[in-house]
Amino acid sequence: MDGDALLGAGLALVDGDIEFDDGDLRWLSGLPNLVQALQLRVLTPFGSDIFNTTYGLDTRQIFTQPGSVQTIKAIIKLNLVSTLGADARVRDIRELLFEDDAGYLDRHPELDANAIAIDRQRRLWKVDVVIDTVTNQAQTLPVDVGV
Repeated sequence: MDGDALLGAGLALVDGDIEFDDGDLRWLSGLPNLVQALQLRVLTPFGSDIFNTTYGLDTRQIFTQPGSVQTIKAIIKLNLVSTLGADARVRDIRELLFEDDAGYLDRHPELDANAIAIDRQRRLWKVDVVIDTVTNQAQTLPVDVGV
């Protein structure tokens, strides 16, 4: 079975809406389909899908309990690993790098310390998640966790 078949196919979405290409539905396959599916998994509140109650990211702990920055980051990491690792197309989660971690600004030269401070005030956590797929491809998935 080729890599695209292992990573699946689905309708292309833009801001949650089905995308069309000259009046026809636009499809994604392979790695772009997996990236879109994982982003949708993270954006879906845990338990809100009545057909799969274990689908989605559990943000209740993150935003309803007091805690230090390190505690909140640990909870986010645990939930992201659990959520993304539940997809059979993800072989391993190699790295989670928060925007206030060393090295994040090296990957994102378009940002500065002020932008990160604003995100923190808005309770927005930006994370780069590096995954290995079942097709042995490494992929960085940008994730925004926030209210």
